[in-house]
Amino acid sequence: MTYHSRIQTTAFRRLPDQITLQHGPRDALGRFFLTADKAARDRGVTLTLSTDFELLREVNARNQGSWHGLAPSFDCAYGGIDRTCGFWLIGRDDMGDIVTTQAARVFNTGDETLKDYLTSLRLFYPRPEEQKQPGEHCLVQSPGASHLRGRIVYSGGTWIHPEYRKRLMPMILPRISRALALTLWDSEFTFSMVSHALVSKGVATAYGYRNIESGIRWMNSATELRLDGTLVWMDRNEQLADMARFDDLLDTAGESRTVSRQPEAITQPALN
Repeated sequence: MTYHSRIQTTAFRRLPDQITLQHGPRDALGRFFLTADKAARDRGVTLTLSTDFELLREVNARNQGSWHGLAPSFDCAYGGIDRTCGFWLIGRDDMGDIVTTQAARVFNTGDETLKDYLTSLRLFYPRPEEQKQPGEHCLVQSPGASHLRGRIVYSGGTWIHPEYRKRLMPMILPRISRALALTLWDSEFTFSMVSHALVSKGVATAYGYRNIESGIRWMNSATELRLDGTLVWMDRNEQLADMARFDDLLDTAGESRTVSRQPEAITQPALN
């Protein structure tokens, strides 16, 4: 399968050299970032941190054969995401080609909830009434959406080139993204939205989420005409506990692959 991406010809800094620990347990986060970055490099992917969202749009546009459209939350054309509220991880192969992406965006909802942001479409657009598609709306029945509030992080914009989907990158990338969001923004909750079909294949569990709730229906968006999805989320304590298990998760996943030799049924979330 062929793919397209922009090759970076200039030198770039490796991910651990770009991170300044601001919030969270410094020792645990420092160890995690070094371990996770090495895990990616061991699988042929060098990670860097970026706030160039035009480049994210370009990578998405060039890889539509293996990636759906970029959700408006992560699309800078709508004017909502920039360096003050978002970042994305670039994964490059040995030739410098971009082979993975993973984005995050923080929302400070105050006393409002994720459900308020979804149903009003403010999660997707800074000016929903002007920017939404005709008839676009989002119905929310997931219980957690009424619970999540404050500094909440939307984890998405995930793409992994097909040749790299069997290298545990779907397990590595979301965890790095969540840890970065925690230390940058002191996040209280992290969430994503995944199609029912991908949940049944184990995607949400591979990402580390344990709160998995059906009940998201996004209709008539520019990304998809209809998406029946699942809300997946974790709070800060759940995230730190998951991060502490990372070494064991890597070992277990490696053993499982060696014994079963079954391909991982992992692809990008449906609402990224």
